[in-house]
Amino acid sequence: MSTKKQSSGFITYVKRHRQVRSWNLAELARRAGLSQPEVSRLESGVRMPTMRHVKGLAEAFSGAPTGQVGEPRRYEDWLAMLVDYAERSRQDTYASRKDVVQETATGA
Repeated sequence: MSTKKQSSGFITYVKRHRQVRSWNLAELARRAGLSQPEVSRLESGVRMPTMRHVKGLAEAFSGAPTGQVGEPRRYEDWLAMLVDYAERSRQDTYASRKDVVQETATGA
């Protein structure tokens, strides 16, 4: 588990779709089968999403469609979208950590 906060499209995507549904963190957690602290850590960027998190979020969002243009409709589509955002977030995190290590090593 990372303690450094990360900013990502994953965070923005999850938060936006939670807010469109007028759900608080506890409601999203309940629908996703996660704990409220887990959802809070995901949305604040403290925790990197795992497949368990992504599957739960896909289940929650696909079970309560809003009809917004461009919103995934099926569980499988939500899962694919969230996996993509989570993977990009993970790659960005690793790239930024690598940059920090290189700067530290070169004394920059």
